[in-house]
Amino acid sequence: MTYRYRREPHSQHILLASLLAVALGIGSTDVFADFWARLVASNSVRVLVTPGLLLVHTLVFWPVCAAFHYVDRTNRPRFISRHRIQEGKVVQPPMGKTIRLLLGNQFVLLPVLLLGVGELLLLRGWTAEAELPSLQRLLLELLGQGACSLPIFYFTHRFLHRNWWMKRVHHVHHQYRTTAALASEYAHPVEFAIGNFLTLAGGALLIGPHLLSMYLFTVLGLVTILVHHCGYALPWAPWAGHHDWHHYRFREMFGTIGLLDRLFGTQPEYKDLKDGDIV
Repeated sequence: MTYRYRREPHSQHILLASLLAVALGIGSTDVFADFWARLVASNSVRVLVTPGLLLVHTLVFWPVCAAFHYVDRTNRPRFISRHRIQEGKVVQPPMGKTIRLLLGNQFVLLPVLLLGVGELLLLRGWTAEAELPSLQRLLLELLGQGACSLPIFYFTHRFLHRNWWMKRVHHVHHQYRTTAALASEYAHPVEFAIGNFLTLAGGALLIGPHLLSMYLFTVLGLVTILVHHCGYALPWAPWAGHHDWHHYRFREMFGTIGLLDRLFGTQPEYKDLKDGDIV
């Protein structure tokens, strides 16, 4: 098994920017404004938060995983498969074990966690608004949730690499030494709650954003997490090289985009790699 390092390109933001542009385009129409008003009027806050976010999660996670699994199995299409990061022996848990753990995390644990988030939001006086947020508010809330997610993931992830937690909890996720999109939520339930879930939900709890901002951040955040684990350094998508190296080496690159790893010096080997290096 070998790792091929590629320098991250500026074009890596194209996918998320395109998704955001499409969402903003749809959201600016009268048809969507009317749909949103009727959605909020006809459902309780608890329904909009728990089943609503669970539905958004499901509609993003499984189709994206299926698409990348197809590429893994067939090596097609080439415009994706040619960007594979690791070559050689594949080190992954059995597919049946992966699916069972994912289903337990997503359809047993996740609804409980979402219910808790909904109750905490209600306690602070938050409510679902029938009126769509302004463009400025939406972008600021997305930025705020993203800014919260970076330290939450970095510090919880680094904590999980302490010996006790690594042996009892985080080792489950690292059964995927060769990354795949399915690995993104293949984790011990404790890790799924404090690492995966809190990374996406922490900003919402702190900021109390518009419900649409929460939905959209869930989509963009999930796509980022899935691509980070997909095993392909796609030049037009969130850069997977950092996290793939973490699965390959275990000892460094604990963050999502490398910013906090540079700040806290947790990239001693990775920072010395040069474009095209094979390790």
